[in-house]
Amino acid sequence: MSARKYINGFTMLELMVTLAIVGIIAAIAVPSMSNMLSNSKAERITGLFKQDLQFARSHAISRGEVVRISAIDGGWNIIAETSNDTLRVRDILDDTITVTSAEGLDSVAFTATGQIESTDTITIRTSGCTGNEDKSFSLLRSGQIAETELACITQ
Repeated sequence: MSARKYINGFTMLELMVTLAIVGIIAAIAVPSMSNMLSNSKAERITGLFKQDLQFARSHAISRGEVVRISAIDGGWNIIAETSNDTLRVRDILDDTITVTSAEGLDSVAFTATGQIESTDTITIRTSGCTGNEDKSFSLLRSGQIAETELACITQ
């Protein structure tokens, strides 16, 4: 009687089918991952901007001087004007981010009482995002900041 010997392992056909399935799943997941990264970037940048607006207002009140947020090479900096102290610098954010001012201003200033020098609406857009991840910030005379979600622009 001859004993059959079984060899454990996978056949070439089983490996090829498995690789084909993994490839199909990866092809479906990559575009979704790209959208997720763009949405995450949009959330992060708009969060930083709102945080910096609140930071500038808070420091204007606590220092008793004008604090200005100015656009610089794709980012922004926060400077206390009287003392000329640089309080914070945000470097170049990303070439997919656009920050625009409805009034065409290149800076926003908070007075020593926390009020805004001139009202404006700042819009932050991220190319490639989906849903309502872009934001618009209305800067009210009182110094309050009203945030509005905007639908992302698909390209």
